Amino acid sequence: MSDLFHGQTMTEAYKFISAGTAHTFTFNFQPDKVVFNNLTKWTATAAGDPISVWFRDQTTTAHAFQQTVIDSAAAQSFNFKDAATNGFTVADTAGGTTAYRAVINAISMANPISITTTAAHGLQTDQIVRLTQLGDAGAINYGAPALNNNRYKIVVTGATTFTLKDPVTGIPVNGTGFTAYISGGVVNLETRVISLNNPQVTPYAVTPYVPTTFTYDPIEYRLTAGTDVMQSDGDVFLVEVYKWGQITDLGDLLV
Repeated sequence: MSDLFHGQTMTEAYKFISAGTAHTFTFNFQPDKVVFNNLTKWTATAAGDPISVWFRDQTTTAHAFQQTVIDSAAAQSFNFKDAATNGFTVADTAGGTTAYRAVINAISMANPISITTTAAHGLQTDQIVRLTQLGDAGAINYGAPALNNNRYKIVVTGATTFTLKDPVTGIPVNGTGFTAYISGGVVNLETRVISLNNPQVTPYAVTPYVPTTFTYDPIEYRLTAGTDVMQSDGDVFLVEVYKWGQITDLGDLLV
C-alpha cells in the first residue's frame, strides 16, 4: 500500500458484515484513529456495543475502548468500557525487501559516514543500497534528511556496520556538517550482486548473467479487530479511518 500522507489529513471508510470472528483489515495509510460503528447495535438492545475505538500508540495493546448500551428501554443510555482482551492488535507488515533489508540503529556523520544496524546486515562491500525512512516525516523527524532515499555503495566494516561512498565515483561520503541522525531508518539492498559481471561470465557466454532487479515492498498498515470488536455474526459495520495532518503534544498543562 502507498502512504501519500505528506502532512495532509486523510480519511477512508469501509462497510462490511461481520462473521463474528477476528479479522485483519488493511488500510491505505497509517491511521491515527479507527472507529468501528456496529450499525446493528444502534438499537434498544441492552449490552450492545455500537462503538469500538482504536488510537495509534495507545498504552496497552489489544484493548478496545467501547461504548455500550445499558438501558434497553430508552436506547439513549450509554457507558464506556475497556475491552481488555480480544480488542485491537496492530499487524503492520515490516516492508522493505525481504531478507535484504536492515533497520538502522545509529548513523555517525563522520568522514566517511558510518551506519550501524540493529542486527547483522549480511551485506558485502561495493553492494548498492538505498536509505529510506529518514528525514522529516511530518509528525516525526528521524534526522539525517540528506541521506533519505539516496543510493550509496558501501564498505563493510563489521557485522552490523558499514560506511558510505558515492555509487558512481567511489568517493567516501563526508557527513561532517550534515544534520544529525535521530532515530529510525532502513537500509534496502538494491541488487544482490557486487557488479554487473559478478559472478564472472565470459563476454561470449550464450546466456549472459542478469543481475537481480531491485524490488521494494512498502509497509502495509494492518489492524486486527478481535471478537469483542467484531461481535455477532451478521452485524453490519461502518468503519471510519483517520490520519490527522498534525498532532501537537502540548505536554502537561500546569496551572
